Amino acid sequence: MKKLFLLILSVAFILCSCNKISDKPISEKLNIDELSKAIKSDTLFATFYEYIREEVDDMSDIKKATYNDISYRRLFKYIKYIQDTIYWNPLHEKWEKEWESEYGRYLPKADSVLDYWKQYLAENSLDKYVKIELAHIDKEYYDYIGGLKEVHLGFILTPLQGTIEQIRFNYGYMPKINDDSKYYEKHNCISTSPFSSPTIRYWEVSYSDKDNFAGKNVETFLRDYNLYIEVTNIRKDGVNNSTDDFNIPKKVSECLKNEKDYPFLFKLNKDKLIKEMINKDYLQKWEYQSKQADNLKEKKDKLCFDFFLEVLLIH
Repeated sequence: MKKLFLLILSVAFILCSCNKISDKPISEKLNIDELSKAIKSDTLFATFYEYIREEVDDMSDIKKATYNDISYRRLFKYIKYIQDTIYWNPLHEKWEKEWESEYGRYLPKADSVLDYWKQYLAENSLDKYVKIELAHIDKEYYDYIGGLKEVHLGFILTPLQGTIEQIRFNYGYMPKINDDSKYYEKHNCISTSPFSSPTIRYWEVSYSDKDNFAGKNVETFLRDYNLYIEVTNIRKDGVNNSTDDFNIPKKVSECLKNEKDYPFLFKLNKDKLIKEMINKDYLQKWEYQSKQADNLKEKKDKLCFDFFLEVLLIH
């Protein structure tokens, strides 16, 4: 009853305030008196008017004619409708349940696909041949100014199944704090000299990265950064082994890459995996809810709906 009362009260207030807003077409500007009355009836009209004028003034005459039947009162009332959370929130909750019933069953199927490829990678991973760890951060400084000249990273390469003839691996790093939205840049390392026991090999850090190592040793660097190492190619016993031979589907790779550190991207890529590999008609939750909402918004007032689509404000 309380919700119903609030809804009735809200509708009554909207109708009252909207009646004081001009019925002049949005293709025409309001005079000062009309604008003053509208703002007094609802202070939000000021922002609304500025936006509408900016959009309509940039339209061609054909577009203005298309939407000439839309008045300020009609459009303002419509925008109140699409922003009415008391009306929309219960509907979005209803649509969420509908989505769970219709599309939620595909999530476990995606998990099964990912589990298969995780097992495949575990069984075929090149990590079983070698262990790679950051062992040294060597710095060289300019003699005359004392600034940092070069940085070399020393990685200790430990063979796990006998001699390795050649190896290629990538490393990347990112701060542990305040870096949730960035991908790390991969740096490629190649060693063509065979090794049969633990050995340290050095690679120069790029110019754009060297300042990140200033004043840091291995311990403090690993304290502040997550370090990622990926073995991509190994030659052993005259045979080349490469991750390129795994033929992992792109969407699977994107999911697995983000699963640990980027849950939002993992979920997004998981939805894409379902659409590409399981059901091409699959809709993400927001897509389903948006589609249902658009149907109601279009039914409420198609011309206003089309107008907001035109100015990209419908969502």
